Amino acid sequence: MTKGLLSFALLFTLFTSQAQDKVVLTNGDQMIGSIKSFDNGVLEFETDYSESNFLIDWDMIKDLTSTDTFIINMSSGEKYNGSINITDQTATINKIDGETISVPFLEVVYLNSVSSGFWDRMSISLDGGFTHSKSSNNNQLTVRGTASYLTTKINPDLYGNFLYNGVDANDSVRVVNRRNNYGGNFRLFIGKSWFGVTSADFLTSDEIEMELRSTYSLGLGYYPIRNHKLYLNIATGMALNNEIYNDAASTPSNSSAEAYLSADFNAFDLENVTITSNCQYYKSLNQASRNRVNFTLDVKFDLPKDFYVGAGYTINYDSSPGAEGVSDTDYIFQTSIGWSL
Repeated sequence: MTKGLLSFALLFTLFTSQAQDKVVLTNGDQMIGSIKSFDNGVLEFETDYSESNFLIDWDMIKDLTSTDTFIINMSSGEKYNGSINITDQTATINKIDGETISVPFLEVVYLNSVSSGFWDRMSISLDGGFTHSKSSNNNQLTVRGTASYLTTKINPDLYGNFLYNGVDANDSVRVVNRRNNYGGNFRLFIGKSWFGVTSADFLTSDEIEMELRSTYSLGLGYYPIRNHKLYLNIATGMALNNEIYNDAASTPSNSSAEAYLSADFNAFDLENVTITSNCQYYKSLNQASRNRVNFTLDVKFDLPKDFYVGAGYTINYDSSPGAEGVSDTDYIFQTSIGWSL
């Protein structure tokens, strides 16, 4: 009886260890556990002997063994469902349709288990900052956040950037300024590196007397660069812009059709630093002299426990602002501390 139990225990242990994932690093270190995900050049690996998951640079991996089925994205734009094993930095992908391919492992840019739940496919960040100056009772509060969901077919995302600034102009008057920018995108992947995209963007800014600018766009995009260190995508299409000014502007609402060109850049293999940037150019089709540009630049410095400190710069340029006497440029610089999932 004792021998039978011992044999069963040994077989169970052997089966369990074989079912787990294994990673061998270029320095010879080995880990047994479970692949959680791979994105932005970093493999997240869970083990039974550590309370926190290991974050491993992708180019430090020599061998990888797994029996799980993953969503696998390639630098070429190809997207597969299948298993992956790496031997001497060559990846063998067994697709669920039975086809097997071998590629250099650096061509793999994204992994996520198909058995993962909704939240495992989400990327979320939330940060904020607060400044107080006693001399003028100046309070400034900023809150920013992003959320993105990714599969082999779709990539919806949401974003928001909210600023409140209050300052005492004198003993009896307090001046309050708002600047709120929020919206979302929905990308539908087409073929390898192409995607269709529809977007909605909303801006409120007291600086330019804008109660609400709503921009709705539809376009076609392409990834000319996508690897385990950075990506760049460009898109072009048509947009509908509607503007409502606040009471101080005494300016009627305005609507216009626009052609647009945009670019998104993300560099994430920079020693705990991530740089993201977005630029959008809008050319009015019914106001020939009007051009608009939106530009953002964000830098994040990683801290332990998924926290980070960040700095961001946003500028909006409008060659023909609708309100009289309003500047053609509105910008904001923010520093913050945040958390990401």
